[in-house]
Amino acid sequence: MKFPQPISYTRLYRGPMILLLAIIVLPLLARGQYSYLLPLAQLCGIWAIVVLGLTLLMGFTGQVSLGHAGWFALGAYGAGVASSAYHVSLWPAMFIGIAAGGLLAFIAGVSILRLKGHHLALATLCIGVIIYEVITKMEITGGAAGLNDLPQLHFFGDSDLSKVYLIWFIVLLVMIWATHLTESPAGRALRAIHGDEDAAESLGISVFSVKVKVFVASGILASLAGVLYAFVYTPSYLGPEPFTLIFSVLLVTMVVIGGMGNIWGALAGAAVLTGMNEVIRLVGERLGSTQMSKYEELISGLILVLIMIFSNDGLIPGLRRIFQRKRS
Repeated sequence: MKFPQPISYTRLYRGPMILLLAIIVLPLLARGQYSYLLPLAQLCGIWAIVVLGLTLLMGFTGQVSLGHAGWFALGAYGAGVASSAYHVSLWPAMFIGIAAGGLLAFIAGVSILRLKGHHLALATLCIGVIIYEVITKMEITGGAAGLNDLPQLHFFGDSDLSKVYLIWFIVLLVMIWATHLTESPAGRALRAIHGDEDAAESLGISVFSVKVKVFVASGILASLAGVLYAFVYTPSYLGPEPFTLIFSVLLVTMVVIGGMGNIWGALAGAAVLTGMNEVIRLVGERLGSTQMSKYEELISGLILVLIMIFSNDGLIPGLRRIFQRKRS
């Protein structure tokens, strides 16, 4: 009988330590004409937090969600409304935004997680659409005009560099937590549920309870990213434009591109899509065209198809196979 191997903490922390070094050094290189990369790095980190939660839900537990833009919006607007309409101070407002996302994720999870496959995907899609319609129609959220004069979260100043450090420090903490989770017995339970829910139930795993817990954790991470989006990335204005169904599909694309069931794949997927959008913008500027953004979804779809052809389990697993082949 084989017993699970103990966690190798050297292997576990090797990647996060390299990431920490990159977080410290790389933003310092973005000076002068490259300083525009700092806001891009902020956005990439925010997306990475959402995708990390979605990776736990989809890649490890096998539950498809097409409504995570809704939880992202709920964190941003929950904190924004608490601050602007009810004059709640910054830190309690942030907690309210995160708690609102977690509470709705719990209510939605208990209600819909007995569904499977495309039925579950459709249910989450509907929840995301409902949240979007609410924030664009209610007066308290500012409707289509959005919210203005939101407070700003400071971290050793309010420069773009300090914001990058703040966001990516949170990314690092989330990655360490997610890595510990997936390497623990709970992580093996998630993989068992992904493989066969009936078999996992027969082994004594409370499948429904575990799915709800992962769904809530994923919703909390998306809401945390929404709070950072509202109070760090766009501290003066929050509008409903980023929280559409297209953004939910973009998040799923990031998970698939990076590699489902791979924590580092979440970072890879967020980085690839963020870089691709910037490349499209730069190409549009060089060509003198303002229409390039219309082809963003087409290009991301083509990239996804190419990755699936050459590495159907994502970038990180594909690169790992190439590296192992080179070594052998």
